[in-house]
Amino acid sequence: MTRNEAVHSARERLVQAGIDSAVFDAAELCCYALGITKAELIADGRQDVPFPAKEALLALTNKRAAGYPLQYLLGEWEFYGRTFAVGEGVLIPRQDTETLCSQVISFVRDKEAAVLDLCSGSGCIAVTVSLECQNSRVYAVEKSEQAYPYLKRNIVQNHASVTAFLRDALDACTLELIPDCDVIVSNPPYLTDADMDMLQREVSYEPADALYGGEDGLAFYRELTALWKRKLKPGGRLFYELGVGQEQAVSEILQENGLKSVCETPDLCGIIRVISAGI
Repeated sequence: MTRNEAVHSARERLVQAGIDSAVFDAAELCCYALGITKAELIADGRQDVPFPAKEALLALTNKRAAGYPLQYLLGEWEFYGRTFAVGEGVLIPRQDTETLCSQVISFVRDKEAAVLDLCSGSGCIAVTVSLECQNSRVYAVEKSEQAYPYLKRNIVQNHASVTAFLRDALDACTLELIPDCDVIVSNPPYLTDADMDMLQREVSYEPADALYGGEDGLAFYRELTALWKRKLKPGGRLFYELGVGQEQAVSEILQENGLKSVCETPDLCGIIRVISAGI
C-alpha cells in the first residue's frame, strides 16, 4: 500500500462514518502514523507504507470513525500559531478563543500588566498572552488534576513565563495566592442543560467539568465575577468568552457586580464571543 492509497482508504472509512472533515483528518492521521509532514506526504505519495505504520493508521482511523476527537489522537493542536499538547481530560483549544486572546492582547499591549487566566485548562490563553505581551506577568489557575499537567507542559514547551496554580477558581482561598490584577480573563464552562443533552460526538469526549455551566450556562459567570472582582486594580478589566446568545445575561451580571464600560466583541462569523468590563 502506498501513501496515497493509505490516505484514500482512511478517507473512505471516515466518509462512511459521517465525519465531515474526512479529507483533512485522513491526511493528518496518515502523517501522524508515518511520522512525516504534509509536504512529504504530497511529494512522496507513491512510497510504500511500512506494515507497523499501516496498522497504526488503521487503528487511528477506526477510533476517529467512532467520533474520537482528531486532536486527542494527534496529541496536539494549533492555537494562535503555536502548538499545544492536548489529550483526554483537557478542553481542546478552539478558534473562538483566539478572539478572546486578541482582545486581551490589544488591551495589555506592552504594559507591565498582571494578567490572570481562570479555568485555564490547556493554558492556551495564559501562554498566548504571556508570549504576545512580553512585559506582562501572567498567572493561571486550573483545578483539574487531569488538565493541569497539560497546562504545565504547554508553558514549558512554548517557553512561556506563566505561574500556574492547581487550585479551584471558585474557592475564595485561591484569591490569597494571586496579586491584584490589571486583567482577569476566563473561558469558563458555559454550556446549558440543553446544550449538554445535544453534544456532538467529538465534544462528548471532552471533560464535562470544562463544558457545563449549570442549568442556564451562567453559573461560572455569576460566581467568578462576584469572587474575583475584588482582585481587579483600578482601571483593570475582566474578559470572558461567551456561548452563543449569552451576551445580554452576562452583561447584566457584570453590571450587577459594579463593573462598567461593558464591551461586546464578535468573532469572525459575527457572533458575540467576548464580553469585557472594567472597574
